[in-house]
Amino acid sequence: MEKQAKLYIISAPSGAGKSTLVEAILNKIGSHCSLSRAITYTTRQPRINERDGYDFHFLTEETFKQRIEQGFFLEWSNAHTAYYGTPRSILNDLDRGQSSLLVIDRVGAEKIRAQTKHAVLIWITVPSMAILKERLVKRETEDQATIERRLKRAQEEIALEEQTPIYDYHIMNDDFNQAATELEAIIMAEIEGSGQVAAPNRTIVRQAV
Repeated sequence: MEKQAKLYIISAPSGAGKSTLVEAILNKIGSHCSLSRAITYTTRQPRINERDGYDFHFLTEETFKQRIEQGFFLEWSNAHTAYYGTPRSILNDLDRGQSSLLVIDRVGAEKIRAQTKHAVLIWITVPSMAILKERLVKRETEDQATIERRLKRAQEEIALEEQTPIYDYHIMNDDFNQAATELEAIIMAEIEGSGQVAAPNRTIVRQAV
């Protein structure tokens, strides 16, 4: 029997390293597991080294709003003073047997889980807000006011997940190689349907949510 494709939703506070982890996993196992990154849409300006159609599809606010009216998005939000949205076409990809990694926030993750039973939610975090702040400052892509907004939102997201968890798995990204190993182990366990995540040094358990 052919295995069901899945949508792996990766969420994390800004600066927790989610995009870098996703890139590492795709480079390592993507071609072997029929796994690709689902490209989302945004109205924010591209950062240095970001490419249209690879990191995001960059739209004007007018075009984004037109697509909202057309029902193009499976979910969308207006976060961090810009619009972000996930194309409805990812459900068609699932039906065709294409699994995807999708990087979105908690609100988007909840909306998508309500629309498909084939979503696996993975939360990535770091040990402290100080580490988040250090990483945001080091990437030099935003001004101080934007960094402070992102830190405030991150604090709210972390507290909410601690109080009312919705994610199937949690990964602590205090060591990149370890976190990448754990993310790979989760995905491979889900692909195999074993429910047993084999990652060295830590025990990872699928949470009941």
